[in-house]
Amino acid sequence: MLIPMSLKDSGGSFGSFDALRKATQGDASPEPTPESPEEEKGWTLLSGDDEEYELTEEELAALPPLEANTPGRISNRPPGFGPMDTGPDCYRDSNSEELGILRSFRLRTIFPDDVLGETRDLPANPRPDDLKGRLDLRDQLIFTIDGADAKDYDDAVQIEPIGEGGFRLGVHIADVSHYVREGSILDDEALTRGTSVYLADQVVPMLPEELSNGLCSLVPDQDRLAFSVFMEFDKHGERTASSFSKSVIRSKKRTTYRVIQELLDGEQNDETEAIAFLKPTLEHFRTWTRKQQALRDAKGSLRMQSKEKRFRFDDKHEPVEIYFSPKYFSQTLIEETALAANQAVGDFFVKQGLPTIYRVHPEKDPEEAEQVMAMLDKIGIRVPKKQRLTGRDIGRMIRLARKRANAEALVQRIMGLVEKAVYEVKDHEDVAEHWGLARKAYLHFTSPIRRYPDLIVHRWLHAVLTEDEQAITQLKGEGMLLELNTTATHASHQANFAEMAERAIFDLKVCQFMEPKIGDILEAKVIRVNRAGMEIELVGLNVTGFLPSRSIGDRPKCEGSTLTIQQGKRLLSFSEGYPIRILVEDVDFLKLQVMLALAT
Repeated sequence: MLIPMSLKDSGGSFGSFDALRKATQGDASPEPTPESPEEEKGWTLLSGDDEEYELTEEELAALPPLEANTPGRISNRPPGFGPMDTGPDCYRDSNSEELGILRSFRLRTIFPDDVLGETRDLPANPRPDDLKGRLDLRDQLIFTIDGADAKDYDDAVQIEPIGEGGFRLGVHIADVSHYVREGSILDDEALTRGTSVYLADQVVPMLPEELSNGLCSLVPDQDRLAFSVFMEFDKHGERTASSFSKSVIRSKKRTTYRVIQELLDGEQNDETEAIAFLKPTLEHFRTWTRKQQALRDAKGSLRMQSKEKRFRFDDKHEPVEIYFSPKYFSQTLIEETALAANQAVGDFFVKQGLPTIYRVHPEKDPEEAEQVMAMLDKIGIRVPKKQRLTGRDIGRMIRLARKRANAEALVQRIMGLVEKAVYEVKDHEDVAEHWGLARKAYLHFTSPIRRYPDLIVHRWLHAVLTEDEQAITQLKGEGMLLELNTTATHASHQANFAEMAERAIFDLKVCQFMEPKIGDILEAKVIRVNRAGMEIELVGLNVTGFLPSRSIGDRPKCEGSTLTIQQGKRLLSFSEGYPIRILVEDVDFLKLQVMLALAT
């Protein structure tokens, strides 16, 4: 969907985050300090209820020095915005629409000199001393599965059968914390960014590429440092044991989702022949994954079969096609290994009675859910007759909706029952809940290359495993809890900004794709209606847009899935799922909208 976005001035800056939120229809976010053209200021970090922290004298005394706490570390970072030195030319041009959007979201697109200097001091590969005391797994059948265009391989996997129908699973995560030390310049930069940003045609990394794509990436046939999670599962798929260890691995193969899927499907070609030795292991993974899916379904987890829209570009980097990227079972396989490892680490912290940063997904407020459910029931979607919905209920409703002509509209309405996940600090007495996954004590551990909370969890897990009493005492202290809460809040905000920037760049690419079609009359389908107008999908182009009622006529009236509008003496009706003809009037690059009209 094309999300309207107004950029307040030619530079694309917002006067406040409230303005940004309203422009993007995102969640409320904290307001940043003013920014001059010469200098970027830091963030004013807020608590979860959007009130500034008021610290007592005792809490202030318990805090680390200013330069070490989260707000101070962020504020002290040098400016980090400018043309990038990687990717398409549009990200190298300071006057491009792309750079204007990224600046509006205060994304740091370049690494300051102090970061680059610290990066240069790191080795290209692990040194002999780095391997001391680590579990040596270099002879194990460990490999990576990623997208075809991925360059940062942060997880590798292995599996073997045990007992009667059980499995032993190894998930090996890049040991970023070994190189990005707490309190270092690299650490401060990673904290400030919070996350990597994956745009339609560019990646804005959390860490310099020398780490994300090099030293920390689990590339094949190279020694790499890892933090390994070992789990044992019984014949039903239930985890019966888990352990953790710093390790050194040597990936045997870099594979892709597509080729793995082709091998599982029995296709024979040069690519599948090159990884044929993995077939027995992959069959074990397939069996284990299906058991995990069955368990998640039984517990009420939300499982969606979504497809991602991607762009195809020509030699001049102009978008020439929008297509759906296929969803492979091999992706589900990797997703399940990550879920299992994240859960094992979360359960460990609970067992130890220690706090950490969890991924929390709240349940929809029952009163709000009731309103949405009533609306869905009215338009013909069978809704569960129960007070509290599970993720599985949502999944069932989505599967029913996908069989309808107005499937996209119905799915959007159903997804209104799903809240947004955030990072929060919890302990064993206040256990984190993840409604969508139907899990407790779930956290992020498996992507420290691209998410800062994962890096935090790595550090504290190592401290606990090595029985670092000083660190454990510090973790229990009020000052550290406050610090972790502030970091979690900042990470949640940065994740929101990243998501909004990704959406805005996507909409920009849609505008670029549609610009040559100005003046064309195109076939379309109504996918969602309300009194304000209707969302439509341009047939064969995978582009959705919005046609306002006021552009058609007067007195709009919406009943269920049908919109009626008075046009002169005529009464026009538009129903979800029905075809119409659309004129592409113009493209607004400021608002990131394709201007559409009803063809006469």
